[in-house]
Amino acid sequence: MTTSPPRMQRASGESRVAFAVRDGQTRLADLYQRDPCRVLFPDAEPGEPPQAVLVTTSGGVVGGDRLRLEVAAGPGARAVVATQAAEKIYRAAPGSDPCRIDVAITVASGAALDWLPQETIVFQGARLIRHTVAEVAPGGSLLGCEMVVLGRGASGERFASGLLLDSWSVRRGGRLAWTDTLRVEGETPDGAGFGSANALATVIGVRDEPQSLFDKARPLLEIEGKVRAGVTVVNGVMVARLLGEATQVREAGIRFLSGLRGQKMPRVWHV
Repeated sequence: MTTSPPRMQRASGESRVAFAVRDGQTRLADLYQRDPCRVLFPDAEPGEPPQAVLVTTSGGVVGGDRLRLEVAAGPGARAVVATQAAEKIYRAAPGSDPCRIDVAITVASGAALDWLPQETIVFQGARLIRHTVAEVAPGGSLLGCEMVVLGRGASGERFASGLLLDSWSVRRGGRLAWTDTLRVEGETPDGAGFGSANALATVIGVRDEPQSLFDKARPLLEIEGKVRAGVTVVNGVMVARLLGEATQVREAGIRFLSGLRGQKMPRVWHV
């Protein structure tokens, strides 16, 4: 008689944070958290909107884990949401399901939200499915970024096996405005333009009038060095890409986002 190996218990975490305007100021309106997801609220710098920092207390994500993150800015609210550190996606055990991260972002009319998570490092042999869906109402504004690092280059590791399925969608007024999916299964796709690069950052800007953001972004992406970068507007969504070695992409991404925001990145990015 044969028996199946026991299934290991996996994490099923969730966090939800919402901001709303009360008494003329943006304040926390809703908070829910379930291990290993936690939300911290550091003091914002003078003149900056409230900040929330998302934390995964398990120290990383493994095969079979399920995380759901919800972020919302109500009418007229202004907020910044970041992550405490790079998210690590560890090598999956043989036969385990991929880990899954679902992100839901809601920006109401007149609201402005900066979604600024730090990079996601996908270890050799890891399996990750991530879906990010942003619903931005007319009159709302979203600046968002995602950076993916394939393998631990500093340790000489190359992403040669595993799965990354990373998708973004932006909806405006209930209708799909932009969607994008990156799928890497096995070797990093040299033929898809990666070359020797092991990191890709995507920055999106959603506004009623994205042209001004595009005009601001173009000179900021005149980057010297080995990082390749470009920006366009697709169906009212500004989309910028930065491709290269992980450290260089991170540094270029910080400069680019700081320039777009007109202020420094949240302190957790510099710790």
